[in-house]
Amino acid sequence: MQRKKNRCLITMIFWHHRAMTSTTRTTAALFGMSVLLTALLYLPYLGTLQMRHEEPRRALVAEAMVQRGDYLVPVFMDRIYTAKPPLYNWLIAAVSSPFGGISEWTVRFASLLCLLALTGSMLWLLRHRLDRGGLLLLTLGLTLAPEMMRKGTLGEIDMCFALLVNLALWVWFHLDQSQRRGLHLWLLPGVIIALAFLAKREPAFAFYYLGLAAWLIYQRRLLELFRPAHLISAAITLAIVGLWIGNMIATLGIEAMLGSTMDEVVNRGMEGAVWGTLVHMLSYPFEVLLAMFPFSLLLLLALNRRCREIAVSQHRDVMGFAIVIVIANFPLYWVLRSAEVRYFLPMMPSILVICAILGQSALKAGIPAVRWLCTGLTLFCLTLSVLLVMFVLQWPVPFGEHHPAPFSDQVRIGLALAGLGYSLWLVQVNWRHHPFALALTLTGVLIVYRMVYLDLLLPREMHQDTHERDVRSFISTLYDQVPSGALPVGSVGLVPHEIWWYMQYGDITAATRPYLVTALPPASGQQAIARMDFRGRDIYLVKSFSDDP
Repeated sequence: MQRKKNRCLITMIFWHHRAMTSTTRTTAALFGMSVLLTALLYLPYLGTLQMRHEEPRRALVAEAMVQRGDYLVPVFMDRIYTAKPPLYNWLIAAVSSPFGGISEWTVRFASLLCLLALTGSMLWLLRHRLDRGGLLLLTLGLTLAPEMMRKGTLGEIDMCFALLVNLALWVWFHLDQSQRRGLHLWLLPGVIIALAFLAKREPAFAFYYLGLAAWLIYQRRLLELFRPAHLISAAITLAIVGLWIGNMIATLGIEAMLGSTMDEVVNRGMEGAVWGTLVHMLSYPFEVLLAMFPFSLLLLLALNRRCREIAVSQHRDVMGFAIVIVIANFPLYWVLRSAEVRYFLPMMPSILVICAILGQSALKAGIPAVRWLCTGLTLFCLTLSVLLVMFVLQWPVPFGEHHPAPFSDQVRIGLALAGLGYSLWLVQVNWRHHPFALALTLTGVLIVYRMVYLDLLLPREMHQDTHERDVRSFISTLYDQVPSGALPVGSVGLVPHEIWWYMQYGDITAATRPYLVTALPPASGQQAIARMDFRGRDIYLVKSFSDDP
């Protein structure tokens, strides 16, 4: 009898180990697929375009840190920069170091690494809580969703911040589901959210505590927030944050830091009129859903009762946690007119978790809606790819001007034909009811979209860089016209960040100088030497005759 029990125990251990090994292999394979898709779709031409939006600001602060050797006090345009903490600038400096310096490519590569880290961490945390189909859909959503694609290839804070906020929330959930209590539950998420604060300040705490408080209320465990373990963890979190804040206060004074907080939180949140707020409230939910298209279409599967029952019965806690933290945080950005879609990026991985659960539940239920969804997306994908081929070939009639691309016409045609070939293959896949038809169809839409970007949108953006905001040519003219003894040149008014970035370090200053870069028309006593059209604004290089060196 004892031998039989031992054999049963050994058999159970064997099959448990085999299941664990299989799960680990599946997770590793899916993450490898994410890396491959990222390398093929995003890595090429990452540094093609000039820096834009907030990219120059992040690069300039990181460069100033490296040049000055001070990594605690950010400096931007000769002034101490208080709007954002330095963590993302540290990441830029660290990623750029092996490549010999900061560039467009390395600044964006930092965000791409954050996207991969986000995908890998979510797969690891949910590897035992979702089926293979759900993990596959989640991997594709995190890797290919349009907002993930856009922010993962821009050198801005958003993807780094989304990684840290998402990691803090889902690590807490993973520890809680593993029956960890006390400091084992609260300490690690508290440290992670402190790092998120060092990336983007106060919104980190808002996402974290709104989400967890709502979940604990839902579970009738709100007292967890007031237990000693959480209070000790919160004190450690504030201590980490306080190291940076204390250093900034010592450098600038408490008035400057309080003023910066007012600008970032209170004043920005009060922007906008009532009518604009109403329009924003009507459009914002659709903007968020469009940022995750076509994966957001999977949310429609919740309308099917059988699909809902399977999702709730098999993944109640995971789905419940995702729904609660998203609902708890959405109103904050829904009512703020100034809130862009990217502000809600930290919650999009949780929405994609819901989409993945509904997708795998619908496949298990075998509901016809999945087939109709795949058919509709396949037709959309096929139509888009046909139009792209017609544009690239300029057949049967010219479809507009071809702008120079970073690759040859043969490559452009090859990309367009590859998208068409994939779309035609999807028709066959859906006709034969392939078991992975849903995942392949969702992937196909975004692969074709990426082909459209590379063939059509990227060349247009390059053209815009060259003819509307040619910063490099303007700076080349500046160095030709300004004597070396008159450097650095001054800056007056809203000078684009790109000018600060593309000039040599230290060759432009906020101080008054004989030669000025300005957005203001030349005044009396000034001569315009060069002019640039930057996003519809004229930027001038002027010389002041009254201040000849």
